[in-house]
Amino acid sequence: MKKSQTIILIALGLFLSSTVNAPDKTIAEYLNQKEKVYEKLCMEKGLEVWNSYTNPDWSGQDQSKEKFMKFFGDAVLNNNISQWYHNINSIKNDTLRRRVELWHKIVTTAQVNFDPKIIRLQSKLEKKLSHHDYSASVEERKKTESEIEKLIHLRNEKAKSLGYGNYAYMVLQNTGIDTVWFEKIINLIDLETRQGYVHFLSKINRTQNNVEYADIRPYLIKTDHLTDLNLVKNEEKQQFLEMILNNIGIDMNKLPIRFTFRKLPPGLGGFGDAIEIPNDSRAVARKELSFYYLLHEIGHGLQWTHVKMKSPVLKGYEWCMGNIPSMYYEGMAETVAKFSDVPFYLKKYGYTKSQIDSIANEKKFLAAFYLRYKLVNSLFEIELYKDPTKSAAEIKHELFKKYLFVDMDFSKKPNLIMISYVSYPVYEQNYLFADIISWQIHQFLKKKFGKKYYLNKQAGEFLVDKLWQNGELIPWQNRIENATGKNPDIEGYLKAKKF
Repeated sequence: MKKSQTIILIALGLFLSSTVNAPDKTIAEYLNQKEKVYEKLCMEKGLEVWNSYTNPDWSGQDQSKEKFMKFFGDAVLNNNISQWYHNINSIKNDTLRRRVELWHKIVTTAQVNFDPKIIRLQSKLEKKLSHHDYSASVEERKKTESEIEKLIHLRNEKAKSLGYGNYAYMVLQNTGIDTVWFEKIINLIDLETRQGYVHFLSKINRTQNNVEYADIRPYLIKTDHLTDLNLVKNEEKQQFLEMILNNIGIDMNKLPIRFTFRKLPPGLGGFGDAIEIPNDSRAVARKELSFYYLLHEIGHGLQWTHVKMKSPVLKGYEWCMGNIPSMYYEGMAETVAKFSDVPFYLKKYGYTKSQIDSIANEKKFLAAFYLRYKLVNSLFEIELYKDPTKSAAEIKHELFKKYLFVDMDFSKKPNLIMISYVSYPVYEQNYLFADIISWQIHQFLKKKFGKKYYLNKQAGEFLVDKLWQNGELIPWQNRIENATGKNPDIEGYLKAKKF
């Protein structure tokens, strides 16, 4: 070892030993300095993503990744966070303790997500998918899929080297989801929807022994379009958006939120983008994206623009895994979107009473099927990481067989060509839980403010005060319990479906 290297290591060791039991003031000063850099990088990343989705000729999306890679490669940062986290009970200030908790999640997942080999392959695939040719040959698409499989393998191996069973579990555990609780909920949904799904099959003249993919394919499409609200024309979206929000006491015209429409990569319908919390939020969506899902993307912006935290890590930037519990953020966006789907507004859009009744009946008819299909989507990527010996086609076959009773060969075409598997790994389960979280919040709003809560300006105040303004100050489960009086109420959600 060179003399200079020895001196550096000795100095680093002395520095680290002095920070193990550092006073709160020392920790706070260090984190304040690092968070200024962190926020600047998050803002750069937000702008890069915005430019990459809204400007097809823009080509600077890799600059922030290189900077993040260098930032998280800082041995002093990583060791300080590790030392403080493992001595967290010695930190007296609750807010500072929370910041250290979040930093520990961030630097842990960064060791995987910003590993040079992993992030550079991810960047290569993002460029390829952003210009994906839907008419490309199956052979060409399978070549792309093999590269995505390689990315999955690299992530898995790196996560295992950190002591995790697999990459998917690393993601869940560092984004607010206990894996034991998660498996319990999946099993509960399976159990509670099974009879309802068998009943659904009987209504389409099938049983669990003879149902085929062709039988359920029309309903797969229907579940993806249950909330399309097709009667809302593009030129009416701004007007209705403002009406819905004004009626719950939120004036969007006074908020730094803007949105636009663009062609997006495969697998991406819309995207809410926090550029600078709380001062700049943007959303981009496909022109054909429904009003409901546009409101969902705007919902992300409503949450971010009402955050009052000063610490960047408590503001809730999404660009580094571990900073936010993604299921909660999708739940907040879905809470906003659900205001657009009540009969009062359906009438405003031009739906007749018979059409409104038909929509309600369709949702009820598809409820069990919808949730079991959600299980397939939620578990597909997770199972890929849990069992790397199986192909994507094998995993998909097993999930369709288990939850939908369909025996289907998925090996004839690619199964992984979606931007989400590359840029937003292990994310699909967040949409399943978002539906549950938003249901619970709307049930509480109805109880607190009456049946016409969607016309009560206090409803918006409640969302801001109880669920948005404190950012990541407390864990997401506590936020829901503090707001509604209950932990995430999975049982209540399933009971309300009346399978």
